[in-house]
Amino acid sequence: MKVKVLGIQPGTVTPGMTNEEYVDRQIEYMEELVEKENPYLVAFPEMMTGIYFGMVREKKWFSCAEDFLTGPTTTRMLAEAKKLNIHIAYSLFEKAFEDGKEVYYNTMGLVSPVRGVVGKYRKIHIPGGDLRYNPVYEKYYFNSGNILPVFELDNGIKVAMVICYDRSFPEVWRSYYLQGAQIIITATCTMGLRSDMFITELQTRALESHSFVIALNRAGDEQVEGEPEPRHHFGKSFIANPLGNIIVTPLGDEGWTYVASELDMDEVVYARGRLNWQRDRHPEVYGMVSDDNYAPKGLIFEKGF
Repeated sequence: MKVKVLGIQPGTVTPGMTNEEYVDRQIEYMEELVEKENPYLVAFPEMMTGIYFGMVREKKWFSCAEDFLTGPTTTRMLAEAKKLNIHIAYSLFEKAFEDGKEVYYNTMGLVSPVRGVVGKYRKIHIPGGDLRYNPVYEKYYFNSGNILPVFELDNGIKVAMVICYDRSFPEVWRSYYLQGAQIIITATCTMGLRSDMFITELQTRALESHSFVIALNRAGDEQVEGEPEPRHHFGKSFIANPLGNIIVTPLGDEGWTYVASELDMDEVVYARGRLNWQRDRHPEVYGMVSDDNYAPKGLIFEKGF
């Protein structure tokens, strides 16, 4: 089975642009690209609903959070999916109520033109905590998710999602591999030192999960109020096949561009036959990977602020 996919690499929120205008521009761009490329699945990067505020600690940004099902982002994506007859993977700042209190997540959703909301994934691995080494405040805003779901598109193809920092945890990818994921969307809003390793790391993840990887990032300079200097999002969106080979050349750091390709699921079958991770695994010796008691001595930093 073959499926056409398209991933958007947006620019940044420029001075004077509102979050609503930023979303509008992405939607308009998607509509143009769908008419041009006729994809089955369209994917957006992390935090597509506005400026990235993770470099500052300000209570006001919680006002950007929304209910996953009834908020403006899912409502609009549902309408676009039906209008354009496509699946859409998108991101939002989610506000939920659990045990009588508000909790917040960095969330990806997936909608179908036929079935409506297919499901959501909540970012599990949240960066920050020890500000000496990683001056980011995501732990202030986001709770960690605790589920690694795999979803089916209307044609039966299995899709999973990771969000930014999640990409650096091989356990996530092996979990998706064991559930039969064929496409893994990697939605990021990343910058800085991770530029050098972005492509190579995700090529490795594609190989070890034997899945197509659609890697997406925003591109350009951006600065939120209170941030001492602009940060540079390096772009580099690309697509890799289940053997880790790049099939859509990484983009540069220019915004408002995209990656697109027709993916052949027979390549997943071949990769899993050629290098049979499942057959040759020895899970009986991997217990320490999921045991919190194992950690390098002297290298444990605080998890919070």
